[in-house]
Amino acid sequence: MSQPDQPRPATAADIPAVAAIERDVFSDPWSARSFADTLARPETVFLALDGEERRLAGYAIGLAVRDEGEVLNLAVRAEARRQGAGGRLLDALLGELKRRGARRVFLEVRSSNEAAVHLYEGAGFRRIGRRPAYYAHPREDAVTMALDFGGVPATE
Repeated sequence: MSQPDQPRPATAADIPAVAAIERDVFSDPWSARSFADTLARPETVFLALDGEERRLAGYAIGLAVRDEGEVLNLAVRAEARRQGAGGRLLDALLGELKRRGARRVFLEVRSSNEAAVHLYEGAGFRRIGRRPAYYAHPREDAVTMALDFGGVPATE
């Protein structure tokens, strides 16, 4: 069993709390059904972080396919931010993707989400491109980022 402040594998019982955080954090949230379907996929890494009073503080989701990984989603409840929760989730997610054989990890993030970009850059991600109008609600570009475990570093 993980410590209360360390990420742990998410379970189906976490889905309602995950979906509630998602609705609070994102303007175009995933549905509870999408989370349940994602949790059931064998290539998925789905982590949860318990906060005070065992209330879910955040979650992170990634995929590991062959030698590549992808960060699909990471969110922290508003009152749990600026306490290191996002960093712990990201570190645990990257560690598991690497353990599963990922040599390079990709992600997209809203260009306006400076806090997330800072978090990812702090973990070693580099900007490698931009996807115009990637997000629909509201319409916004995505910054594409990559992290290499060892090999040739990502370039912009």
